Amino acid sequence: MGESDLHSFLKKVGAAFLLNQGCFLVDTEVPLTRFGQRRIGELDNHHIIDVCGVGERLSRAPRALTLEEGLGGYTCEVAENVLRGVEVKISRSDFRGGLICSGCNYHYVLTPMRLVSPWEVPRGVGLIEFNRYKFSAENIEEGRIRLRGVKVVRKPTFRRVNHYQVDNATAHIVRKTSEQAMKDALQEILKAAPPLVYSAN
Repeated sequence: MGESDLHSFLKKVGAAFLLNQGCFLVDTEVPLTRFGQRRIGELDNHHIIDVCGVGERLSRAPRALTLEEGLGGYTCEVAENVLRGVEVKISRSDFRGGLICSGCNYHYVLTPMRLVSPWEVPRGVGLIEFNRYKFSAENIEEGRIRLRGVKVVRKPTFRRVNHYQVDNATAHIVRKTSEQAMKDALQEILKAAPPLVYSAN
């Protein structure tokens, strides 16, 4: 069975949402390793997330690190890469069929308005509702998209995942992007190549 137009569209909305959340790499259909991750609940039974983004999160540097770096124990912040994931669910049966909610640092479920109640979503997972009657999107500034009709009903909680989780997802997204860039570069070369003319001298 193929993907519905609504599901495909909401994945694009989810990607725009993650870009607004500060993700600098975003892709769809990203496999996540769940090695070492505890399942959150019975719905947590998938391995590929609909939309995945890699962004940064600021956190306080450990005191030992600041002392080691000669900062005299001053408090400073360090950035660490984090994964944000969006699972799109467009029907009750789709939602009951399960989702992945233990492979990213922040997880969201994106559904049409009032498809599921916040209490039905696994603990720690955010809920985003899409209102098709109020939806609009516009570019408001560099790297930001104003999404109307998209509302965070419940925020996710940060969940620590192993660094190899972030590394694997990042590598997958970059490889996929590089493959497309290679195809695009080849097309540009073939399109711009001058015709070969041989003389019989």
